[in-house]
Amino acid sequence: MPWVIAIMMFLTLLAAAVGLILVDAAREGSDDLASRVTIQIIEADPIARTAQRSKLAQALSGQSGIASVNAISDAEVRELLEPWLGGGVIDTDIPVPALVDVTFAAPPSAAQLDALRQRIKPLVSNARLDRHTAWLAPYFQLMRALLWLAGGVVLLLLMATSATVILAVRSALNTHRETIGIMHMLGGTDLQVARLFQRRVALDCLMGGVIGLAAATAVFWLLAGRIAAVEPGVMSAAAIPWFGWVVLPFIPVAVTGLAMLMAKWTVISALRRML
Repeated sequence: MPWVIAIMMFLTLLAAAVGLILVDAAREGSDDLASRVTIQIIEADPIARTAQRSKLAQALSGQSGIASVNAISDAEVRELLEPWLGGGVIDTDIPVPALVDVTFAAPPSAAQLDALRQRIKPLVSNARLDRHTAWLAPYFQLMRALLWLAGGVVLLLLMATSATVILAVRSALNTHRETIGIMHMLGGTDLQVARLFQRRVALDCLMGGVIGLAAATAVFWLLAGRIAAVEPGVMSAAAIPWFGWVVLPFIPVAVTGLAMLMAKWTVISALRRML
């Protein structure tokens, strides 16, 4: 049983780690994007567009509730658009809007956004305010779906581990039926027999849990090196959060406790039917 438990624990820890990564990524991404808005200045004349961008950035800097204002340069905008539009058509055939990123000190309310619109309208009449959370809503929906999937996988693996313990205990009961009968004749109780099985199950689960945790940690360490080599911004945030390293080692201990409870219930219920 220890090797079966080790495999189950390894898969459970992998699924739990994925869930923790998704939780941390969604939390950080949501907090960051909820506090940011982008102002687009739609202007065909590049000189007027540059002047309006500078004017708007200066007017918003230092405003109450705004942490920072960043005027995105034309070179950065071109770099973002080149993979889709190519470098030859930008500014010649397709005018590029000027962008100003505004970061609030805290996620803004609807009233703050309306006040910001009223603030920029007299300055730049052809400006448009975009919230990052609006066009990233499908991304967060996907993250939530994957999180539920990871949680479901963890639950199924825990159920499979419990079933493994129950089958192993029942097999051991059938093997040692005569020995258990002699123990009862000598005054042994069902609870004493259950404790013997609990101790054996606890040792097997702890051994399997340590093996599974060691294997999962090795996989995390190897993947961390591969992820660090990926282009920054693609998967650079895909890492287990600090609290994950507290939660993951606790899982084998919790599974051991669950296995002991299942062993006790299985033994006592089986002995009541046998005797």
